[in-house]
Amino acid sequence: MRNMDLYGLIIITLIMGGMFTFLGWVIKSQNAGDMLNGFDAKKYDKEKVSRIVGGDMLYTGLLIILIGVIGVFLSSKFYNNITITQVVIFVIGIIKSIYDMDKNCRIKK
Repeated sequence: MRNMDLYGLIIITLIMGGMFTFLGWVIKSQNAGDMLNGFDAKKYDKEKVSRIVGGDMLYTGLLIILIGVIGVFLSSKFYNNITITQVVIFVIGIIKSIYDMDKNCRIKK
């Protein structure tokens, strides 16, 4: 595996963290839960989806950015581990968002 350099770490941090932070902020603040793939207005409450999934995405993005900022101040031998950690947090954030949408945002019948 090729070693990661500082610029690679910053790019990964800005792309993954920035994308998730921006989308989470838009979904949460603009009540745009219906823009998510898999959203069905007959199954899910739009306000709950916007609040819960938007918050999950926002906090996941901020956590990725925080880890990237901390990684900038560490030695270059940790860059690969930090990038792997960011990708794992990214995947866990997606899984948590899907789980919360399915379990907590359903319309009660």
